[in-house]
Amino acid sequence: MRKLLGEISVIPGVTGSCIFDKTAGVLCTDLQTELPKDMTESVCMHFVRLLQMGRMNKLDIKSVHFRFDRYAVIGMSLDTEVILLTICEAGANCSLVATTVAMLADDMRDELFEKFSPSSTPAMTVATEEDIAGPPVPDEEKSGAEAMPLLLEEIEHALAAAIGPLAGMIMGDYLDKWRQNGPSSPDRLPGLVTMLIREIKDPKLA
Repeated sequence: MRKLLGEISVIPGVTGSCIFDKTAGVLCTDLQTELPKDMTESVCMHFVRLLQMGRMNKLDIKSVHFRFDRYAVIGMSLDTEVILLTICEAGANCSLVATTVAMLADDMRDELFEKFSPSSTPAMTVATEEDIAGPPVPDEEKSGAEAMPLLLEEIEHALAAAIGPLAGMIMGDYLDKWRQNGPSSPDRLPGLVTMLIREIKDPKLA
């Protein structure tokens, strides 16, 4: 995969690229930028969430690019939770880069599955029937669990009304933080709402 990333890096204006897995982090990199590692991973995570949102809305997004003051970044999906991130100079020809990346994408996927078997890459692990079913759940917990998707959807809709289209990515980030501190249950939702209100920073919108 490093060789394929190298083929991207020789394109004029490209400063490097990496393959990122939502669960395992950076799998392979050929980055020559001054961006800190945590910032690069944060950008990768936002791209993963953006592509996930596209799939949820039945949009077959092949690639996405954003142009900032110092850099342009291009994200392309390689698997459900795996992306190829390419960082370019701000004035780079993103269309040329995206076209080249698309030509190499299939080879990257092949090498990705050869190097990282389904058992070694968390995001590509195949769930068994037992994993899906899980242990028996009491009726009261089951009813709460069934209500959670609807409650979270209502919260996300309210957030979208307050801050616009970035709500999905922000909601995803805070959901991860919220779930790290305890079970995903209705009685803990006020804590999630409090975190989101702090993010909005405008009491009137909250």
